[in-house]
Amino acid sequence: MKKQLIWIYPPNKWISNFNKTFVYGFSNPRARLYVLVRALRRSALTKIKIFPNGNFAQAVKLPKKENKIQLVQILNGRKKIVTRNIIVKNKPVGADQCVRPSSVDQCVCPKSVLASPCIQPMVIVIDPGHGGKEHGTHSPKGIPEKHFNLILAKMLYKKLQKNVYLTRTSDQFVSLKQRVNFAKKKKCNILISIHHNALPDNEDPLKHKGIGIYYTHDFVKPFATKILNSIVETCHGMSLQKYGIFKRNFALTRPDFCYAVLIECGFLIHPVESEIVTKKIVQKKIVKGIVRALRATPSVRAIHELPLPERHFNAK
Repeated sequence: MKKQLIWIYPPNKWISNFNKTFVYGFSNPRARLYVLVRALRRSALTKIKIFPNGNFAQAVKLPKKENKIQLVQILNGRKKIVTRNIIVKNKPVGADQCVRPSSVDQCVCPKSVLASPCIQPMVIVIDPGHGGKEHGTHSPKGIPEKHFNLILAKMLYKKLQKNVYLTRTSDQFVSLKQRVNFAKKKKCNILISIHHNALPDNEDPLKHKGIGIYYTHDFVKPFATKILNSIVETCHGMSLQKYGIFKRNFALTRPDFCYAVLIECGFLIHPVESEIVTKKIVQKKIVKGIVRALRATPSVRAIHELPLPERHFNAK
């Protein structure tokens, strides 16, 4: 059991596109834990449920542009307070701002996005989530998510032969903005960010498992669905199920110059699923499922060739 208070998410000086977030981390299960958001007129403590394994997650509203959040832990009569600042940006990029590739169906090409000789070859950028000082979530054994993200990303990279790039190739920190700018510089058509899931807002981590795909723009949803179905089908018999398809405004799914998805390859914090998704045989199956989806997806016209306005990405 964790005796000390460990605040994993959000980090200090986090910039959000929404007026709410969730606080996530570990605490001693015997402690009392509260969250305090300092508003203009009044502040109120909200009690946070701590699960038996020490996990906690609590949704929090952010009333101002600049918010001060405090976690207050009371254990054995002693109080510990940790403070972080969260900044809210009021202009998130919505799906209605995307440029839909209406000419997709008009392109007569081979049936795979991996080869399009009638136009330019497809460019794929693979993004291993986190890295360096950003660990992501952790397995019950304490191994950081960044480690497994890189393993899967490199396996996928090796399976895709040409016009494929990695946003990082080692345990190094790369900012979200740098990752998006890298994909834009490479004029990629498909951007795949590899992650492992942590915990939904205020939920029991033992009740959530499976593969999840995240997207932002509506034209990407069929592509995301195909990837999810392919992974689950390929991993049949491996005790991996669908967690679902989710529309979110993440930095790595927000770009509208490509088909961008974020794949959560199972719940790393789940004590059973963690053992499954970190096995090499299962990792190979997940990668095989992604590759099968790419090869089965009808080719799309190179999005970077369409007349798009200049975009400025302030990735958060």
